[in-house]
Amino acid sequence: MKTYYLESLGCAKNLVDSESFAAILERAGYQALETPEGADLVLVNTCSFLRDSLHELDLVLAELAELKNSGSCGNLLVTGCVTKRGLEEFQRCYPEVDAWIPLKDFAALERYLELPGSGKTERKAITHSYYRYLRISDGCSNHCSYCAIPSIRGEMQSVPIPELVEEAERLAADSDYPAQELIVIAQDTASYGMDIYGRKALPELLEKLHAIPQFQWIRVMYLHPDHFETDWLELWKRLPKLLPYFEIPIQHSEDGILSSMRRKLGGMELIQLFHKIRESLPQAVLRTTLICGYPGEKRRHAQTLQRFIREVRFLHLGAFVYSPEEGTLAIRMEGQVPARTAKNRRNRLLALQSEISAELLQQYVGQTLPVLIEDFDEHDEEGMLQGRAWFQAPEVDGLTFVEPADVEPGKIYPVLVTDVIDMDLFGRIVI
Repeated sequence: MKTYYLESLGCAKNLVDSESFAAILERAGYQALETPEGADLVLVNTCSFLRDSLHELDLVLAELAELKNSGSCGNLLVTGCVTKRGLEEFQRCYPEVDAWIPLKDFAALERYLELPGSGKTERKAITHSYYRYLRISDGCSNHCSYCAIPSIRGEMQSVPIPELVEEAERLAADSDYPAQELIVIAQDTASYGMDIYGRKALPELLEKLHAIPQFQWIRVMYLHPDHFETDWLELWKRLPKLLPYFEIPIQHSEDGILSSMRRKLGGMELIQLFHKIRESLPQAVLRTTLICGYPGEKRRHAQTLQRFIREVRFLHLGAFVYSPEEGTLAIRMEGQVPARTAKNRRNRLLALQSEISAELLQQYVGQTLPVLIEDFDEHDEEGMLQGRAWFQAPEVDGLTFVEPADVEPGKIYPVLVTDVIDMDLFGRIVI
């Protein structure tokens, strides 16, 4: 039996491509390994969105090249975003790579493996989880001044609704990984359909996805604030599987900064948007992401952003230091903020958010919440269970640890929350 190891770098959107590459490898008779040692073929699906992503890739390829040179693994293949950004440099540095597969070029991998073209893209789960991602479009047409995505993945390309429903139904029918949760993703989910239908078609898509019986939770992420319609909130009221979890990446709150970022809504309009969500759905939770140290950001802007965070009170928040990326408008702007200053602003912001999150999470102590049990806590000798409450997205929002019980992983159980530590909940199953 031939074997392969697949390293998927970057975000969940990249993971979707990795699952498609994995399906091709398995069709060619390869079996997955958990580590690259001993693999006949190693495939790395790359991210080059940020400088840090390229640095991570450099570390990964250096390790894999050493394994290959020592005979510990076979052929080394690289695909993904690096083929659109940084390719020549990496080709010079890593002659050990046997083939550079263009971004999302599944047919190229089929040709490399001497497989007949399939004409359609299947997916094979490469993580042991009870959730699956559905990428409804790729690329982005917003052209924010700090972002390199359009130059890497192109303009937004929506997948037609019938194809997405068919793909979601295949994911739901995967008996190896029976997913309870479907997570809808894209660079800009709120703009879905504009390029192929001439209208925002997210509500129509969600209606159809909601009808798939196997999924109990549907989570929508990457909702761009400029394109989110508050009329859609009626959908969240009407469809019980649609989680009232709103990830809306605003990046900043200052009008001048937002305008420079090429974003439309100003700070007051963003506050009104979040107030409207909470007014319509009192149980809603909010997540956002922010950029600290964007060119032109002054101390007063950073302080105003903190006041904004205090007022809105997000449950979850990610803050990142501005990264000057080649090919973006922002890299040429005046007023570049020193990295140390940007990091200090981010740290202060995260410290403030930690206090807010702790206060908001305390409200769940004493409540019984639906929790998707996913695994056993590998660090606990007593067999504590590990899962996620409905407002905890995978990888980013903390976990729920549950006292040992005779339950089946991959199912949703009622859990009485007894404690909160940092971003994690603790509780016991009540049936």
